[in-house]
Amino acid sequence: MDTGDGKRIGAVERSVRILEHMVDNEEGSVNRLARALDYSPSTVHAHLATLHDLGYLVTVDGEYAVSNRFLRVATHARERIEGLDVIRANVRRLADETGESAQFMVEEHGRGVYVEKAEGDRGAPNDTSLGTPRYLHMCASGKAILAHLPPERVGEIVDRWGLPAETDRTLTDEEVLFAELDAINDAGVATNEGETVDGLTAVGAPIRSPDGRVIGAISVSGPTHRLTSNGEIRERYRDALIGAVEDVTLNLTYL
Repeated sequence: MDTGDGKRIGAVERSVRILEHMVDNEEGSVNRLARALDYSPSTVHAHLATLHDLGYLVTVDGEYAVSNRFLRVATHARERIEGLDVIRANVRRLADETGESAQFMVEEHGRGVYVEKAEGDRGAPNDTSLGTPRYLHMCASGKAILAHLPPERVGEIVDRWGLPAETDRTLTDEEVLFAELDAINDAGVATNEGETVDGLTAVGAPIRSPDGRVIGAISVSGPTHRLTSNGEIRERYRDALIGAVEDVTLNLTYL
């Protein structure tokens, strides 16, 4: 549930927008940031100078850059995740066993955020950048999470973010999405078949706490021709994923 009361501080919002643009575009020039964000150069400089004085930015070759102090913030955020060490170990093992890319996602503010990933020796490039919000309805981990949330929470998420399309295979119909979530609940695994990137397939399954809460989801992804056979997820990928999830669940139960 969104606990915000609707009050926003404009200066904080501007600082965050500046930081996000710096990270997304590898940009650190005051004038270029001002043009891109439609802020005055003096406003941008004031925000950058303040963040620099606080230690969250450094200067490199005369331009601003994000400092490693943010690692402390990111590490703190990840360490809140229940069972992270065993999840991390199983993401690595899943990548090694399959040779593909494996990742772990959590839900925050109705979107998915990848917080761990590992590449196997055949791992294909994908869009699982850590910390970048993703729409839940279009990825395997996201659908695995949605399928195990209360229907009213899923409705809130759809109402807030909609069902935008990334490819022509992305689900954009709410009725179809809810039908697929029911099927995922029965099967225990979710799939993404070219819904975020053409030619890329993923299979995901939820990680649940001993009391039934959804902690997040693990997925494995790779080129469709390797992960599927006759339109079905190859059994070894599904089995490897389920094995990883079961190992996490067992460890969480007896931690």
